[in-house]
Amino acid sequence: MTDKNIEVFQNLHLKSRLSATSVRASILAQVQAPWHHDLEREEDIRDHAVDDEDAIVLVRDAFDDVDESGLVLWQEGEGYKVSNIVPRNVGELGITKYNTILRDFVARIAQPAARVDGFEVELSSPHQSLDDWLDEEPATALRRFSRLANKSTGAAHPMDRDRWYAFLIATHHASKRLDTDQLVRWLIEVEHWSEDRAHELAIDYEFALGLLEQYDQSRS
Repeated sequence: MTDKNIEVFQNLHLKSRLSATSVRASILAQVQAPWHHDLEREEDIRDHAVDDEDAIVLVRDAFDDVDESGLVLWQEGEGYKVSNIVPRNVGELGITKYNTILRDFVARIAQPAARVDGFEVELSSPHQSLDDWLDEEPATALRRFSRLANKSTGAAHPMDRDRWYAFLIATHHASKRLDTDQLVRWLIEVEHWSEDRAHELAIDYEFALGLLEQYDQSRS
């Protein structure tokens, strides 16, 4: 049985073998309406930076039902990554609108600049599944727990608790881990747990992994 994919915030990295200065120049050369260079905000960010890494701040005009938003590119080695997209007039964009703005930036600015400068545009998928977040063993253990558990009692029943512990132990020894937000979203959106039970399990998950790590450290 294949899990339903979950919509996630996309990540964008601009990777260069040349220099961040070259990438910056190529990006700014492509900026035109409906995108604008926000030099004032950019200088403010640089003034508060801990080190000498560069930042580029661009603004996308409002379109359809998407608010005017500022996009921040932060230097990453010889390239850049999008560190945030912040709306100007609303509290938050949400995943769908965030990704819409990001893809608009890629199409209008990043890809044309990359064709000129030769850097790589690396855009992550807008949808992911449990297998993107976990190694095979803990993913299998979590699915087994969720699909056999009494969803009204969580991990309270002894058999459910044993399967939950098996997932926690497998995760503790694995190379990849879910964060609590991913666990909650998967439990609710894919496995149809109630919000209350999903959050209870996420709290227990975070506490248990912290305890296991502390136990390992105490024995080393």
